[in-house]
Amino acid sequence: MSAGTAGLRVRLGVLTTVFTSELVDVVIAKHDRAERRRRLLPARLVVYFVLALCLFARESYEEVIQLLTGGISGTRALARVNRSSLSRARARLGTEVMETLFREVAGPLATHDTPGAWWRGLRLLALDGTQFDVPDSMSNGSAFDGPSTTDHTPLGFPQVRAVVLAEIGTHGVLDAAIGGYRDGERALAFSLAAAAGPGDLVIVDRGFWSVEFVDTFAATGTNLLARLQSNHLGTTMRELPDGSCLAVSRPGKGTRLRAKADGRELPEQITFRVITFTTDDGKTLLHLGTTLLDHERHPTMELIALYRQRWEIELAFDEVKNHLGPGGPLRSRTPDGVRQELWAFLAVHHAVRRVAHHAAVHTSEPVVDADRIPYLTCVRIIRRSVIAHLGATAAKLAEAVADTARQARRRLLPPRAGRQCPRAIKKPPRWPVLRIRASRGQADTGRWNWNPSNKHKPRRNAGKAFKATAPSP
Repeated sequence: MSAGTAGLRVRLGVLTTVFTSELVDVVIAKHDRAERRRRLLPARLVVYFVLALCLFARESYEEVIQLLTGGISGTRALARVNRSSLSRARARLGTEVMETLFREVAGPLATHDTPGAWWRGLRLLALDGTQFDVPDSMSNGSAFDGPSTTDHTPLGFPQVRAVVLAEIGTHGVLDAAIGGYRDGERALAFSLAAAAGPGDLVIVDRGFWSVEFVDTFAATGTNLLARLQSNHLGTTMRELPDGSCLAVSRPGKGTRLRAKADGRELPEQITFRVITFTTDDGKTLLHLGTTLLDHERHPTMELIALYRQRWEIELAFDEVKNHLGPGGPLRSRTPDGVRQELWAFLAVHHAVRRVAHHAAVHTSEPVVDADRIPYLTCVRIIRRSVIAHLGATAAKLAEAVADTARQARRRLLPPRAGRQCPRAIKKPPRWPVLRIRASRGQADTGRWNWNPSNKHKPRRNAGKAFKATAPSP
């Protein structure tokens, strides 16, 4: 058996039931990435390799390829593949394959038996954005940009922005949009409207609500619940018996011109319901806007309690970044590699959440909330399965899925509905940020120009401005 043929026998543990070899081959053929000659690293192996890089985010290229192929006969040549060959194989694969693979597996996970996924017949979804640090290379800095000082000196790592639409009950990702640091979350969110539809309730935070945003999602039949800024309350038309009110809002001239330039026509006005309430301590006045206008079918107090469920998407971001990911910058130093890696992370996260939902609902055990299945435990079980089921058959993988569900339910998390945790900085930074962009000769300090500690520190320059010296020729 040749090494190229042996590479086609690579599996990804129990996740192979999600990323089947047939699905991977179809996606590769769709983008014409299939190899035209026998290669040591065929396209299917490279797809599984990129997915495995997300499962083992802290391991090197060489270690990951060893984990994938170490126990398969005929793969001795793959054990000697160096990092540069694997990098070129990733470049040949491109970004579109991983994006299409993500969209093929992404989608709703919750069934009508899934606890916490529904409210009065509506599927609960959350939409929000987050940033991922990427390596500090010139190409990443030029493509994505990042934080900077007031005089436009790069500060910290370049960042890529992702806006995600996910289920609240399962944390399963339905769709995502990726852009640079300067791309607005609201502009990226417009493309996600097609992933929702009638019977869905999308909960969003401040900053998203606008006439354009509401009209885009309402066109698909999606209902919205959002926190409003004080200048987005519209014009009150009628008070409702439950204390809320109906209001209208009209797009401005600049908004109309921008929509017309994009080939879209905005309505003359939108009608929505405004709910005003105070926080539990009675100190802060908050406003919610919703397209659910019937106050009898959708009570005000339930909507107020429901808005707090938006925080579930922040937990999903934490799962991707810290539990599944490296807890720091991504590994790719090129823009195409960053996009490929990020689509792979979203695909693997959704696959892990599918395994967790299966363990919560589709077993002989009593149904439990998917939140009670430990996500990190599922990740660890899946990592072990990659090694334990090298080259496994479909029947053995089906047995492994059932065994994974049993292992994931051994120690359930306690119920956490209604949990509250006030925002606070537990450990503020003590040192200024001294990072510089590659090939740049100047760096300024971050927010903390001086060390806030009063303790005397002899022979130290902590907190002082840092000026990089030019490299010697």
